[in-house]
Amino acid sequence: MDMDNLKAWMKLKGYSTDGIQRVEKATLPGFRLVWNYYSNARSGGAANIEPSNRDLPGVAFEVDADTLKAIDRKEGHPRVYSRGDTLRTIGLESGEEIKAWVYIVLPSRCQKTPVRPRREYLQILVRAAKLHGLPSWHILELERTPTQD
Repeated sequence: MDMDNLKAWMKLKGYSTDGIQRVEKATLPGFRLVWNYYSNARSGGAANIEPSNRDLPGVAFEVDADTLKAIDRKEGHPRVYSRGDTLRTIGLESGEEIKAWVYIVLPSRCQKTPVRPRREYLQILVRAAKLHGLPSWHILELERTPTQD
């Protein structure tokens, strides 16, 4: 998730951004990025994850309860993306392992074939990946993702 995009959405919807307490590069073991969800809000494919033998780089946010509720709303939890009932173990850049909520598109919302994202949306992900210093291979995979425009 892109921090600037999240903060802009929160301000637009009347939420305070003061509850974002920590942002750190992280890795989710055993998952990969996939494009199997059509987002009406994005008018195209939106990022999802699925189990894999890979590790997925990303960013972890430490937030207060009100901010978690805001993120739930933004992600459509529990109707579109769901964080489920179980925290998952992720690794932080600091070497610490923590339990975190991870949002995954509900299987009933997933398509059987890839759904190409719009270039504008993909650029949000690329910019965030570069800003947070995610691995170059991950950035390259994002940049090579086919778009619908």
